[in-house]
Amino acid sequence: MSRILGPVIHTAYVYPEFDSAVERFAAGGIGPFFVMHETGAKSIYHGEEKPLRMSIAFVYSGDACMEIITPTGGEDQQSAYDDFLRLNPHGGLHHIAYYSEDFAKTLAAMEAEGKPLRIVQEFVETTGGDPFEIYCEPVGVENPLVFQFLRPGVFDAWFDAMRDAAANWDGTDPIRDASHLLAEALAEGAG
Repeated sequence: MSRILGPVIHTAYVYPEFDSAVERFAAGGIGPFFVMHETGAKSIYHGEEKPLRMSIAFVYSGDACMEIITPTGGEDQQSAYDDFLRLNPHGGLHHIAYYSEDFAKTLAAMEAEGKPLRIVQEFVETTGGDPFEIYCEPVGVENPLVFQFLRPGVFDAWFDAMRDAAANWDGTDPIRDASHLLAEALAEGAG
């Protein structure tokens, strides 16, 4: 656990080949994976709005969550994921995630500890444009591990549903579509 940031929510791996990465993990008996192919997000990359397409998968083991991400927007797409694969063509550990009630306070706390971070990418609400998730890199580090900060509450119901399904998993249907769980969680959060 980070004495500054608290407990890790999840770790995420970025790979160039999505299906084979998920299948490699699943072959070891890990599952079920909750997958969304070719999904998009409103993204601000280094201060500029950039379209983002990706495939993602989440899997839980107890309270530990892992995510697999593959950028799918093509050679011209600009994102923290694409940057990572240019530096690490085989993929690997991309980021560790933490909750943050206030992004500015979190960044200030890291700065005060002599560990300054700079924002690389923000995911913003489609209405209002407020960021609900940011990626940050340590300043002055080449090919760094990225820190992800999420606002609590945004995806809690979705994460809870995936964790609960994994806790009761009987080994069947190891790779599942996550879209319906996300829709249900968002509807629950709106209600």
